[in-house]
Amino acid sequence: MAQPTLLNTQYLVVTAYEGSDQTWLLPPAAVSDSSNPLRLPLLYIGTGNLKNGATTVPLVATNDDFIINLVNPNSVTNPTQTDVYATVQLTAGSNAWSTASAARAKLRTNFLSCIEQIEQLCQAGSPMLLLPEASSIIAAALVQIMPLPISEVLLYACGLDSGMVSGKPPSVDVMPGMRLRCEPSLRQYVAPPNQTFSGYVASGSLEWNVVNSVASGTREQAFDAFLAAVSSPQIIPPPQTAPGPSTPEPVYSLIDLQAANTGCKYHRLIYPQNMIAGSAVGNVSAQQNVQLVGANDLTTLLTAPTYQRIFFGRDVVIPEICILVCFKGTAVQPCYVPLGTTVNNMLERYTRWKPLAGPANEIVQLFRYGYSAFSNGSISGSMNGFPVLFALSSNLNTGPDPITDFKVLDLPLCPGDALYLTFPNGA
Repeated sequence: MAQPTLLNTQYLVVTAYEGSDQTWLLPPAAVSDSSNPLRLPLLYIGTGNLKNGATTVPLVATNDDFIINLVNPNSVTNPTQTDVYATVQLTAGSNAWSTASAARAKLRTNFLSCIEQIEQLCQAGSPMLLLPEASSIIAAALVQIMPLPISEVLLYACGLDSGMVSGKPPSVDVMPGMRLRCEPSLRQYVAPPNQTFSGYVASGSLEWNVVNSVASGTREQAFDAFLAAVSSPQIIPPPQTAPGPSTPEPVYSLIDLQAANTGCKYHRLIYPQNMIAGSAVGNVSAQQNVQLVGANDLTTLLTAPTYQRIFFGRDVVIPEICILVCFKGTAVQPCYVPLGTTVNNMLERYTRWKPLAGPANEIVQLFRYGYSAFSNGSISGSMNGFPVLFALSSNLNTGPDPITDFKVLDLPLCPGDALYLTFPNGA
């Protein structure tokens, strides 16, 4: 499918993209231009075969949809971190621009393959070429250049598989910067003749902040910065076997996630397709409870995770992301929202009015920060905000439009998005 017209420095939300009934988010031309790859500076750590003055390291990661390279543009014989940058770009392949389900599945496979190659060849190889977090930075950059139906935005940004298309149990990546809101249930017993009221009841809400930590000597994800900074306790008496896929251990409290010898570099939450009734007796079945799985590399995490914990007793765990919200005339404020929150969901918090009269960008403004083809990007201290323009596909070149199709407001928010709202008087 041919690439449509793109705006140079703005994302574009369009409905009925190329005959599809889905709403799509199209990237700015400034980052998706295949003739001008997006540059990611300061990921190289100064080792490896770039020492011989080669211009590029060929085939760092490539397939039918993506090309990722390390570039030493001046052929410096002993390059430093500032002499080398990574480049990411889409190929001329059709998967990225196709609406066909088979093409979407192939694109996802190729995306994961690229990130795994980066981790294996450049991040965990010998010698290590890139910073320990390079694969996650490159993954975010790839998402920035991809045209995506809005139903896939969080699939690529946060690994959210809703299960609605795949039929698999829903799952999501646990990422540093997220906050996990745990909603535990406690079982209460009421003696006869009122035993009908026995069962699991809500018992409050807990919030755990996901961070990266190197306090143990290796980079691991932790669920509390302080607990990650101190020596992890041994659980006594210890479990009969180490927690793993065949012997999941329950999570009784936060300390069970920070126990000694349980740290992993990556984690995912997996949600059950069936859950016990509130009046039933609980169990620690992986099929009927929320699971936390972990591993130290991406391939193992997705295929055979080495670590598993169970949030038992009908516990629910909700990942939350931090966005920025500002009303005209007020200061920008950080706000945690559940992953999956849309622009429309944020509008619903404050008003039932919708911006039917334009120009829409004076009422609802969304900025998504990332790398630019024109500068080094946020990693070097220069934040680049790309406005997200809500428009109809028939009006790509007419500038800001009135929002007459509310489907464009169903765009899900990503971590770090900045939402600016201006309501007219009387709204």
